[in-house]
Amino acid sequence: MNILAIEISTSSAKALLYSSEKGVRAVESMPFPVDSCDIMSQEPEGIYNALKKCILKIVNRLQEPVDAVGISTTWHSILFLDKKHMPLGRIYTWAHNRAGMAAERYREDSDFKRWYYNRTGCMVHSTYPLWQYIYFRDTHSLVYSEKPYISSQQTFIFEKLTGEFAVSKTTASGSGFLSIHKLTWDEDLLDFAGISEEQLPALKDPFYAAPLKEEAAEELGLPPGIPVVIGGADGAMNQIGDGAVRNGFMTFSVGTSGAVRMVTEKPLLPEQPSTWCYYLGEGMWIAGAATAGACNCIEWFIKSYSATGKLSYDDLEKRLYSVERDGAPIFLPFLYGERCPGWRDNRSGGFFHLSARHGLEDMYYAILEGVLFNLYHCYRILTREMGKPSRIIISGGIEHSPEWLQMAADIFQTELAVSQVQHASLLGTAILTLKALGRISELQDHRPDPQKIIFPDKVKKDLYHRRFEKYLEIYNKF
Repeated sequence: MNILAIEISTSSAKALLYSSEKGVRAVESMPFPVDSCDIMSQEPEGIYNALKKCILKIVNRLQEPVDAVGISTTWHSILFLDKKHMPLGRIYTWAHNRAGMAAERYREDSDFKRWYYNRTGCMVHSTYPLWQYIYFRDTHSLVYSEKPYISSQQTFIFEKLTGEFAVSKTTASGSGFLSIHKLTWDEDLLDFAGISEEQLPALKDPFYAAPLKEEAAEELGLPPGIPVVIGGADGAMNQIGDGAVRNGFMTFSVGTSGAVRMVTEKPLLPEQPSTWCYYLGEGMWIAGAATAGACNCIEWFIKSYSATGKLSYDDLEKRLYSVERDGAPIFLPFLYGERCPGWRDNRSGGFFHLSARHGLEDMYYAILEGVLFNLYHCYRILTREMGKPSRIIISGGIEHSPEWLQMAADIFQTELAVSQVQHASLLGTAILTLKALGRISELQDHRPDPQKIIFPDKVKKDLYHRRFEKYLEIYNKF
């Protein structure tokens, strides 16, 4: 059986053809055009066209039958539709932080914040679609005055392919509208936001499938009527793809943004709201922490300091070895606001203890370290609630830098299993689709081959302890 797993991320469209007998057959990825995506928002037809090109490349190149399609998207996005289900504007992603001021007003009420968190597993923060909606409501936007249907990346793509207005409970659990306990739209929150359930898509199990409609099949070169499985969010699919749907396993992603996640058998909601908790499927939830800054901070640095054309990743990687680490500057990676652990939408970041003796390599090192310190800060909070993991599987752009991987092991002072699963979220989508079609019995049955292990350097423990304490001191002041 051949599964076509498709994904809409923050910055690109992806497609993967997976054979249940032969494994991964082909992968295609396409960055969204600049006019279709500015990270904070996306033009709906533009991202669909990019996805269509990825699918057609695979279909035309391999000429192999496709038996089913599975969908993955980001966890947090919102799109408004008119009465005819046509987009009223762009898709707003988790990075759209204009809702920050509206969220901050409510977040200052500690009783409300705890009430909201205990119902949803989400924080009062601009990341979440509910607070994006509040922003448009409170600014008296034309979009709000239309009393629109509320869609998302996943709902938009699923409706394009099947004609059904629906969303996976997995993805909906990251919307801020869903009861994390009942897995239904929360009536009190709908009243709070001033919307009706009719404006929201139908909630479906992540294994739910609908037939591919003829119009979509024709333009994608696929057989009409094949099942399209609604799937879930990239973080959940990553957990499946890395074989971490097991107690004690943590995934550690360092890509555009960063995250640490563990599976739990019931919603995990600490007394002090800090980590998030979303639904995975099959009676399992994911507790975790996500950061706004990771590889996007490196991209900012390269872009900002490449005016002479002499700055490159390879050159900076080589120069890392000359950095005197104990005296390097400290970097707070909040260029795109803060998610976990402080949830301050409008927080800013930057370099501290920077002096004229520091060069570009020192600043580059500080960025790599600061991103990991932010994630380590989250890790300490999460493991206080769930205990230390028996295995940590690390993945993402960090895999391209051996030195950054070693820094992660040294800061966390634990062994890290490097995921050798390529495109883990797409693979997880394919595995979920196979489960939906009855081809495998349990998600846990997927167990990738052993990964490469990075061992911590015990000698570096004291160095990074001192550096992390400096980081926390600056973090708490600013």
